Formats: sequence, C-alpha cells, structure tokens
Amino acid sequence: MNQSNVYHQGHMFRFLSASFLGFLAGHLTNYSVILYAQDVWNQDALAGIGFGLCFGVPLFLGWFAGAWCDSHSPQILAQLAHSSFLIALGLLNLSSQMVGAPSVTLFLLGAFFVGVGWSILAPARMSLLGRLAGEKQKKMAVIFNVLVMLGFGSAPPILAFCRSIGSWKFVHITGVILFLIAMGLLVGIKTEGQGKSSSAWDRILRGVSYAKNHELLKQTLLFSIVIYCSMGPVQVMMPRYAKGVLQLGELERGFFLGALALALLLGGGTSLKLAKHFGYGKLILTSGLVCGLGLLGIGLSHYLWISIALLLVSGFGAGASISLLVAILQSEVSPEYRGRLMSLYTITSQVVPAFAGLLSGLILVKVSIATAVLSAGVILTLIVIITTIRLQTLRNYHV
Repeated sequence: MNQSNVYHQGHMFRFLSASFLGFLAGHLTNYSVILYAQDVWNQDALAGIGFGLCFGVPLFLGWFAGAWCDSHSPQILAQLAHSSFLIALGLLNLSSQMVGAPSVTLFLLGAFFVGVGWSILAPARMSLLGRLAGEKQKKMAVIFNVLVMLGFGSAPPILAFCRSIGSWKFVHITGVILFLIAMGLLVGIKTEGQGKSSSAWDRILRGVSYAKNHELLKQTLLFSIVIYCSMGPVQVMMPRYAKGVLQLGELERGFFLGALALALLLGGGTSLKLAKHFGYGKLILTSGLVCGLGLLGIGLSHYLWISIALLLVSGFGAGASISLLVAILQSEVSPEYRGRLMSLYTITSQVVPAFAGLLSGLILVKVSIATAVLSAGVILTLIVIITTIRLQTLRNYHV
C-alpha cells in the first residue's frame, strides 16, 4: 500500500469518526429538545414545535446549503454547522436555568439553531463523502449511513445515562464535548469547492431540474419522503409510549429507544448483501412496508418484549431502506450536482420527520398514545403500498 492510499484511508477514517460523533451529538440535542418539553414542562405540543424547528429550518435554508456545498469546501461548511449546534446547546442550557416566557423563548431559539446546523451539516458531510469515496460510493455510502443511524439510535440511552448521573446541564455539556471532538477530527481534511458559475438561486434551479429529469433519482427521492414519515412519530411518540403505556423509568426508556439503534444497524449493515439477492428496488420497497407494519403493531401492543420486538422489526426495515436509498443517490448522481441533490435528500430527511413530528405532538394532545401510534402505522403502511405500485423505475432497479 503506497503512502497516498494510507493518507487517503486516514482521512476517510477521521471523516467517518467525525460523522458518527457529530450525528450522535446532533440527535442527543434533538432528543434533549423533545424530552425537556415533555418531561419538565409536560407539553407535547411544545415538544412537537421544538422538533419542528430542529428539522423545519432546512425547508428554507437547505436549498442554499446544497449550492454552497458544490461551490465551496464542504469541510468548512461542516465546521460552521457544528458551530451552530454549539450555539444551540448554549441556548438550551440557559433555558434550563430560567423559568417562564424567557425560558421558552431561549428554548425555541436553541431549537432554531439546531435546525440551522442540520440544514448545512447533512449535505456538507455527504458532499465530503462523495469527494473522499472515489469509486467505492455505494459501499462507503452504506457505511456512512449505518454510522448516522447508530448516532440516531444511541442518543436516547446516552441522554438517559447523563440524566441519571447529572442534570440537563450535563446532557448539554456532553453534546458540546462530542461536537468539539468531531470538529477536531475534520481539521486538515481539505477539499476545494468547484467555484461559482452563477447565483446560488440559479444553481438551485439547475439542481432541481437535474433531479426532476433523472427518473431513478426522482423516484428515489420520492420514496425517501415516504420512509422518513416514520421518523417523526418514532422520535416524538415513542418516548411518551415508553413512559405512558409501558410504564418505563428514565433509564429503561432510554434503552427501549436505544433498541432502535441495533435494528437500524442490522438493517443498514445487511442491506447491500440482501440487495444482491432481492434487488435494490424490491428490497427498498419491501423494507418500507416492514417499517410501517412494525409501527402499526407497536400501537396494538401493551407488552414490553412484544413492543421491543416490533420496534426492532420496524427499525430493521427503516435501516435497510434508508441505507439503499442513500447508496443509489451517492452512486448515480453526477459529481457536479452531488451537493445540490444531497441537499434535496437532506430537506426530505429532515423536513418530513419535522412535519410528522409536529403532527405527532399535536395528535398526542387529542388522542391516546396507543391510538396515535396505531394511526401512524396504518397511514405509513398504506402510503408504502400505494408508492410501491407507482414507482416502477425504483422497483425494478438492480445492480
């Protein structure tokens, strides 16, 4: 192995490590927004609004983030995103030390800066991955996505552990430390932008046109909308379900939600191997159906071990489907449009869960927890069935 390959692999290892820590800290911050509103203020609606801000900001900022990732260094943009998260954690910590309207204001402002961070971080990291992966786009995309999902699934038990030995301040400090380590790992990984050929808005329009005219990419993005509909209910409803239906304590609830990490890992980790036998498209759509049916089953269950099993089934489906969707996007996109296409995916992966999370918080105010989870499972399952029939290009995709 020559020196160049060793240098390249070192950068990839540091990048993947930074990605895991960054996404772990990011989801730790998300859950701290949701659980603080639910546990301290007992406000499901405010939890939904906070979650909506965390992932709703990309609906506006995400378009520009993709254009910036193509024209500027994605490494620098990732560091700016980390800085936004640090600001958010500072505001959330201040909020936890105050009462009344000022506390709520700082809480929502912190959630807004979380949204700014997510708007830039996800497309920046995926653009950077594309620059570093070379000819191994599919394989590295799946590994990257497994680490993302591991960060998502590991956040709840880590938050529960921090809460069990300290205050909310300890949760916030843990997030800050993780972000600082991630920032340090990215130092020295230099990637140049492609420069500006026109205004950001013009580049955004050309990126949208590219995705619209590429049938496989268009259908891949459309189904990502469907599969991400499950993320909002999982993040907003499951904490309340674990506490209200299963009667779990703080630490037990964290590990119940953390079971999702194992399922996402298994689904993502086995997705490429399974896809070679069943076909990429067929496995993506079948996994989406499994995800919906698992969520539906959780709504019917009142027993801990059955609920854990169903959460594992649903998470496995989501993990396999999302990993393969990302693999297709990374490998089929033209390099010059990667940042803009990944920003469209980022908007999908963040705005859809935010909207679903906001609805979940509002629904929980009106109906029982079990009914809300059951309804989410039924709706998701029906949407997957309809899209499976319609998305023929994706369904027949095979490598």
